[in-house]
Amino acid sequence: MSGNGTNTTSAKAGIIASATFNTIIMVLTIVGNILVCFSVYYYPRLRRPTNYLIVSLAISDLLVGLMSLPFRIWQTVNGEIWPSELGTAGCQFWIWIDMVCCGASILNLLGISFDRLIAVKWPLTYRENMTGRRAFMMIAFVWLYSLIFASLSFVKWGGKETIKTWKQCSIQAKVYITIVAIAAFFFPLVILVINYAMVLKIAIGHALRVQKDKDAIAMTFLQEGDNEETSGNASSPTSSTTRRISLGKRSCDPLTDSHKLRKPSGLQIMRQLKATKTLAIVVGVFIVSWFPFFVIFLVFQYCSNCYKMAEELKSTLIIVFVNVLPVSNSAANPIIYTCFNKEFRTAFLRVLYRITGRSHIKRKAHANGGTEKTCYS
Repeated sequence: MSGNGTNTTSAKAGIIASATFNTIIMVLTIVGNILVCFSVYYYPRLRRPTNYLIVSLAISDLLVGLMSLPFRIWQTVNGEIWPSELGTAGCQFWIWIDMVCCGASILNLLGISFDRLIAVKWPLTYRENMTGRRAFMMIAFVWLYSLIFASLSFVKWGGKETIKTWKQCSIQAKVYITIVAIAAFFFPLVILVINYAMVLKIAIGHALRVQKDKDAIAMTFLQEGDNEETSGNASSPTSSTTRRISLGKRSCDPLTDSHKLRKPSGLQIMRQLKATKTLAIVVGVFIVSWFPFFVIFLVFQYCSNCYKMAEELKSTLIIVFVNVLPVSNSAANPIIYTCFNKEFRTAFLRVLYRITGRSHIKRKAHANGGTEKTCYS
């Protein structure tokens, strides 16, 4: 009797802890991603193609908080059993919205990776190549692609019901799960990693070139200083004048001017690299959050016996890679923007000021905004 009582108490404690965690994540997800959307809406400085894709990503995370997590919390409070009052239709909707949001997230990140590749590889023509219209076309493709694959869950695969509501809401179509996992996650993920590998290679090349330019400038000044010391005081004005004239002649050379106009400045390069760094962190967090989940989920379809292990280890894997990391990812992105992007941090403070009307938030945002530089081109 005491053993049963202990198990019951432990189960209730687990339910309370899980429901509390999901509720906190839901609130953070909703508030954080609303801040992202409002920041880009209110402040023209943030209205750029990259940030349009970030807003699309925020909307997919916001939908998780508004339409997916409430179902998860309800099932958790019901003792991890799907509530009968929600029925099969409720379960179908939950799985559908989850697939739409997950697919949109990875595809938005894929679109951002293409944006970063263009920005880093062709910084001078970035504004011409990546217009707002093209960004919106990418966003439309992202959501259409996600809706199509998610809506295939309504189809009876193999003549059987795709959705199962006993004991938990789940999907049981092996072929469909495989197609969706490959087409809507693993394939975009491979392209995403390739894009960022190319961005990293280009970034290293830019960094080396900037350092080489700095070394060349330093060497030039050192050589000029040595020449001035050896030339003597009498000839120094003439040599200085000669250098100025020769520099003036070089600056009037049309070929040299054309080359300088087509050569990205160190500031442009650093801007793009800073933006890429922040978004690379977002991508890394997404991969850590979702990759183990899809691997576990896909392997289970073909080898359910592969998970015959100690119950404690199995529970830990499920808690960490199924119940915690995928859910937390939706709340993580606004936190990353706050930590690594000064523009978004300032915009968040200003939006909070608009909402709360607190003057100290306005003063802090104004102080930050006066010293900040643009992170995106």
